[in-house]
Amino acid sequence: MQLRYFLPKQLFLLFFLASAIYAKAQTSPEEAPPKKIREPKDRIIVDFSYDSFTHLPKGIAQKAYSFGGNIFFMYDYPVGYGPLSLSFGGGFSTHDVHTNGKIVYSIDGKYTSFEPLTQKKYNTNKLSLNYFEIPLELRFRFRNNHNFKLTIGGKVGYAFNTHTKYEDHEGKIKVYKIRNIDPLRYGATFRIGYDRYVFQCFYAFSELFYKGRGESGMIPFSAGIGLLLY
Repeated sequence: MQLRYFLPKQLFLLFFLASAIYAKAQTSPEEAPPKKIREPKDRIIVDFSYDSFTHLPKGIAQKAYSFGGNIFFMYDYPVGYGPLSLSFGGGFSTHDVHTNGKIVYSIDGKYTSFEPLTQKKYNTNKLSLNYFEIPLELRFRFRNNHNFKLTIGGKVGYAFNTHTKYEDHEGKIKVYKIRNIDPLRYGATFRIGYDRYVFQCFYAFSELFYKGRGESGMIPFSAGIGLLLY
């Protein structure tokens, strides 16, 4: 009978002492505050990519050397003491898509077609697109390895320059302000890598041309490598 009443008292006393010791340890002035898993970084990003469009019109073939790139200046905000951070910023991108296609307008100029060239020999034939862009990213740096990075996000861009360039043995022709191209572009971004080097890709949710005013289904996408400079 005495043992039955004695054990609960002992357990209560041990619980009280353990609670007191834990509370003192939590408020001890000698203990340094917890450090964040990561500090703000990856604030200057340079990307190099292969650029293309989905659903190129029949007869249009793209060259393998269709390259582009981005440069972004980002603000990185670590969330709490975990591996997560939010990042946003600004920058611009450029894309040169080399094909055997040419821009052709309808008689009234309200529709833009992308048709195969009849010329067989030429040095350069490309469509160039340049955007101001605002990226937003959700970044992860894992606890077991702070240098391994995974980023998902998106970006919104506005085309400030669109033109074609054609060059052969007779000379060079540039045509600016391509009609019926939607200047607003938006889509999803993804990055994965280690330290300063990442694989990165982008897929637009918007088409190249305004709906009903240009070739249907031409959605921009790109993939390549990225360098996290600072």
